Order: sequence, then C-alpha cells, then structure tokens
Amino acid sequence: MSWVLTVLAYSLPFLGVVLVITLVHEFGHFIVARRCGVRVEAFSVGFGRELIGFTDRHGTRFKLSLLPLGGYVKMFGEQGFVRDANGRIRLLDRHERERSFFHKSVGERAAIVFAGPLVNIVFGGVVLALLIFAKGMNVPSPTIGSVAAGSPAAVAGLQAGDRILAIDGQAANNMDAILDAIARDPDRLLSLEMRRGDRRRGDRDMLLQLDLRSVAAATEFGITPAGPHPEHIAVGPAMAIVESARLTGQFVASNVVAIGEIITGERHFDDLGGPIRIAEVSGETFIELGFGALVLLMALLSVNIGIVNLLPIPVLDGGHLVFLAIEAGRSRPLSPRVLKFCSLGGLLTILVVFVLITGHDLVRFGLFD
Repeated sequence: MSWVLTVLAYSLPFLGVVLVITLVHEFGHFIVARRCGVRVEAFSVGFGRELIGFTDRHGTRFKLSLLPLGGYVKMFGEQGFVRDANGRIRLLDRHERERSFFHKSVGERAAIVFAGPLVNIVFGGVVLALLIFAKGMNVPSPTIGSVAAGSPAAVAGLQAGDRILAIDGQAANNMDAILDAIARDPDRLLSLEMRRGDRRRGDRDMLLQLDLRSVAAATEFGITPAGPHPEHIAVGPAMAIVESARLTGQFVASNVVAIGEIITGERHFDDLGGPIRIAEVSGETFIELGFGALVLLMALLSVNIGIVNLLPIPVLDGGHLVFLAIEAGRSRPLSPRVLKFCSLGGLLTILVVFVLITGHDLVRFGLFD
C-alpha cells in the first residue's frame, strides 16, 4: 500500500503540472487561430485514444487523450488540402480557403505558431506575480549591518543599525535595490532617507545628502546588510508585477545561456532532465514544500517549455517559424518534400534526445542497479 501511495504522490503532481502547461500552450495556439479566422478541428490534451471530450458550437472537438505527455491543436487545411471520406485528396474551395490555416498570410500563421510559447512564458510570469503578491518576498535587509571605515558611507555619517527608507524619494525596501540605485550612476549627489534608533530619543528619521562622485562602484560605498538572514516583506500588486517581470527575464536569460552551453558542450549532460526527473522533482516539491512550491515549479517549467519550443528544430514551434521566415523571404513555401524531410529529421533529433535523457534519468534513479 505504501508503494502505491508513493507512486501516486509523485505521479499526480507531475500529471497536474503537465496538464496545466499543455493546456496553456495549446490555448495560445487555439485562441490566436480563432482570432485569425482559422477553423480549429481539435484541441487535445494528450495523444492517442480519446478518453473524454465534447464538441463546441464552432465544431471544435475538445478532448482528453490516453497519453497525457503533451497535446496538440489540429487546424483545418494545415497542408492546403483535405481528404474525403474515401481517403482521396481534394483541394479546398473558396469558402474553405477562408478558414484554412495554410491559406492565411505568413504573418498570421507566424502569430498562431508563436502564440503557444509566448503564452507559456506569460503564464509563468503571471503565476509568479500572483505568488509574490500572495506570499511576499524575502529580501536583503535595508538595515545597515556594518560600515567600512573611511568609506563614503562612513564619511557621510551612516552607522550600523541605520535603516535606509528611500533613495532620491523612491522607496527602497531591500539592500539590493539600494546598491543597484548607487551602481546605476554613482557619479552624483544622492538623497538618502534613513531611520536611526536611539535609546534616549527613540527612532529618528533623517535625510542625508551623499556625495558619490568619488565612488567608482556600489561595492565601494562601504555598507553591508544586517545579518545573514533575509527580511520578509509584503508586496503590493505593482511591485509584484515588476519583480515577476524581472525574475522571469532573468530566468529566460539563464535558460538561453544554458541551452547555448549545452550545444557548445560547456554544460554537462547530467544537467538535463526528462519526464522522469520532472516527475521526481514535482513529487518531492509537493511532498516536502507543499502546494505553493509546486505552483512555483509549474510557473518556471512553463517558461522553460516556452523557451525550448522556440528552438529552431523542425516539429517544434521554432522550426515552424524558421520555415515561415524562409517562405517570407522567397515569397513561396518550401516544397512538401523538403518540409517532410526536415520534419522527419527534427522528429528523429527529438526522439534521440528524449531517449538519451530518459535513459540517463533511469540510470540516475537506480533502475538498473
């Protein structure tokens, strides 16, 4: 019984994460296709045999399929033709071409393709903003822990225990923001609002004008935050959005760098993880840290999936965008034969990577011990 519970504890969070990320990704394709006038025939979460589903008034079949590792949106006339009931190919008539994906402009098709990864990234940022707003943030304390002797901070009269409230009228609730404000343009005069605790007089708010024209970098200002532990602060909606955008941007940049390092061989293969690794991390996150941490993991994975899908590999959205760029440049699409050859090559590449990563996960998991 304990073995069954362990499997459920790991598999259910994983399937939930995959389900949400897939829904978000395919919804991006779906909603932009609808906006561009393309008829969507099917919206599937998972592959293979349909388990449950329904058809809406537009004729789109929404379904949950047997294998939940991914999904797809099937659009009408993706290849410029359809097959009749006997399997014979026929060209589209004028009214059908108006609802066909193939006959839309290059820009409209690119928007439909790009929408999936974009919505994944935006969704991750929105979830992160909601988490920051709901939970607050841990930040380096704006209280000064120490002041280096002879530094500009010491010359200005700052002392250990002083709490910095604002810089040039802008609220500063963590030491990183304070040092960033100094680093942006250290060669200037800076207005600093601070609060100093005094046993006899109580807390006093003070305004200092600091001359930073001799400071070459923020690290030379001479202050460090108080204590090794961060300070928890409440966050308003505006700051939550700003912080989410900053963190999402950093995460996107780090993923792009990591992909480049993997391609050039600078990053080890052990850093990669497939479905088994994701399932393991999802289960451990949920069991050890709770639902909130699982939601954070889902947000980061959604951003990651969006970036990976933009890689210029055929069968991925990035590969389709490359084909569309080539079509725009030469004013006609690539031949079906070339597209088929490239797609098979891309599919083979994805399968090889998937097998290698999954095999590595199984070895690391100890299945072959």
